[in-house]
Amino acid sequence: MKKLSRRSVLRGSAGLVAVGALARPHIANAEATTATAWFAQGFIPSEDVALRKLVEDYEKASGNTIDLSIVPFVALRQKEVAAITSGAVPELMEDADLSFTPLSAWDDKLLDVSDIIETQKSQYSEIVLLGRHLYNNVTKARSYYGVPMKMASTTFHIWTSLVEKAGYKMSDIPNTWDAFIDFFLPMQAKLRSQGMRHVYALGVEVSTNGVDPLATFNAHMIANGGKHLVTPDGQLHADDPQVREAVIKTLTRFAKLFKDGYVPTGVVN
Repeated sequence: MKKLSRRSVLRGSAGLVAVGALARPHIANAEATTATAWFAQGFIPSEDVALRKLVEDYEKASGNTIDLSIVPFVALRQKEVAAITSGAVPELMEDADLSFTPLSAWDDKLLDVSDIIETQKSQYSEIVLLGRHLYNNVTKARSYYGVPMKMASTTFHIWTSLVEKAGYKMSDIPNTWDAFIDFFLPMQAKLRSQGMRHVYALGVEVSTNGVDPLATFNAHMIANGGKHLVTPDGQLHADDPQVREAVIKTLTRFAKLFKDGYVPTGVVN
């Protein structure tokens, strides 16, 4: 079965231009009609429905075929690392790990997609482009190794019913960082006194694995004044007094919340 070139797939659809990482080892004949794509399974069913509809629309419009695999998030990370290591890669992969694309670009294992970025560059924010403008340690230069397709935010999930059961109102929640975190701590004892023995005030991740702990750490560090740990020019400023203080404050806060029992013991895993 013939294969589409990676660029022909990317240029051929407003949806499938949006891939997170493109593997390098083989660029196939553009005259063929099939390409393989791996995407992460959505957290809600409608995400997968929308992705399948996108692929279906692309196939109808182009006459090409997409061999689509929707893989659970953690399994996709493992699958992608194995693919890059072995060289047996698909045409398209959604980036399923924050470190996957930067490390693979460093090792010269991804396709340079600068020409694709240029076709839609004006539609991206500066910070999004910086996230895909990565250093290749073989060519000794930066370039674009991935086409952005998603944005994310670090959010707080608050159970209104539990806030009210503890005797508070949502309108009582402070709008400054430390006061906001502290607001939920006394609720733990109040809810446990009502028979909710396994309830915790917070769900802060303190493990060293996965995306969420890093995102949570970054949010707290920035709130504590550590915004410029890494500046847009790619420089690490770990010796900056303000950054160091923000990192120390964040880690100290996480450790205290854990040791004081305000988060489940399992969060280290």
